[in-house]
Amino acid sequence: MRPAAETAVLREYRHLLRTGPVDWQETAHRHALTALGSAARTQLLGEVHRLLLVGTRLHPDDVHEVARLLVLAERHRPRILLDGMRPDLLRLLARAVVGSPAGATLAVGRELWDGTDPLPPVAHDPPGQDGVGWSGEWGTGVTSPDLGAAFYGSVPPRRRR
Repeated sequence: MRPAAETAVLREYRHLLRTGPVDWQETAHRHALTALGSAARTQLLGEVHRLLLVGTRLHPDDVHEVARLLVLAERHRPRILLDGMRPDLLRLLARAVVGSPAGATLAVGRELWDGTDPLPPVAHDPPGQDGVGWSGEWGTGVTSPDLGAAFYGSVPPRRRR
């Protein structure tokens, strides 16, 4: 969904997801899920299964776990829920979260927020055949010959036997 076509409630919900602390977001989602009722929670859980391929052992009454899953999914992969969820369910969830007591608390600074989303995760090259080392950033494929070169200059590659 493009920001120009975004409704006020969805913008408020996106503000909450982008700027609020995780524990407050989870609290707002728990309040919302409890207020929505079992039928809506069942549909939301079905969307979570479809979009994230997780939560298959959760039940609609596992409000705490579903709330945590929703928040962490959107934190880990920004816009996965906002773009992938059925629009009617997204509006229902957004209204309930924004209208919850914790959601009202997280509205601070909404007028000043520029509406930007975080950058998508960076795709890393697969690790080399010799294993993975550490180069200062998690997930980078630094191999053991590269690490040896940092200490000993040029290290000849290992020969396969």
